[in-house]
Amino acid sequence: MPASSTPAAVDAVQRIVDLEDLGPSVRVTTSLRTTLGDAPSALWPMLTRPALLETWYGPVTVADGAFEAVGGAHGGVLEAEAPHRLRLSWEYGTNVDDLAIALDPEDDGTTELRLVHVADVPHEVFDRFGPGATALGWDIALLGLAARTGAWRELCLDVPAPSAVWLASEDGARYVRAWSIRWAAASVAAGTDETVARRGEVETARAYGGLRDVAAV
Repeated sequence: MPASSTPAAVDAVQRIVDLEDLGPSVRVTTSLRTTLGDAPSALWPMLTRPALLETWYGPVTVADGAFEAVGGAHGGVLEAEAPHRLRLSWEYGTNVDDLAIALDPEDDGTTELRLVHVADVPHEVFDRFGPGATALGWDIALLGLAARTGAWRELCLDVPAPSAVWLASEDGARYVRAWSIRWAAASVAAGTDETVARRGEVETARAYGGLRDVAAV
């Protein structure tokens, strides 16, 4: 994909992958880091109040320390230290993952947000999709948060609000392709064979609608 077609907002996020071979599965730790132009106290309610979560992430119900999110994900709150630390069990299907979000204040009034997702992924799934299978959804979520809060305004970025209609558009496909490329590069940096990482890039982009007519690698 030509560099000129890469949306600038894609690189407002730093992505890191760590991999641990567990035999039948791979422990995949994906980290997303970005700077948001609000203080932690302003961002915390956006992450913890269901009515505000719905405005950028989707419907979330919370009761007695448990939650259920859009798409069938559910789990429990393991730690909550307002307005800086949130750790959840993130469960879907038979998976029980660890999800941690940190909001650290910066001297200029902004916040460094770090999201870390740890998942044990079967080898056949990782070899097909790479880290994008679990990580690209968080790119979409951070884009939604930034669009809803204007939190990348200091970067002078045009930030679209992701929706199902937007993801199905060519603009949405451009973002999906760019995110998939970034996760493949992070996977190579973590030690994944480049051919395997490239296959994961293509299959992840296709799964999210970024590639409609590209043959499998």
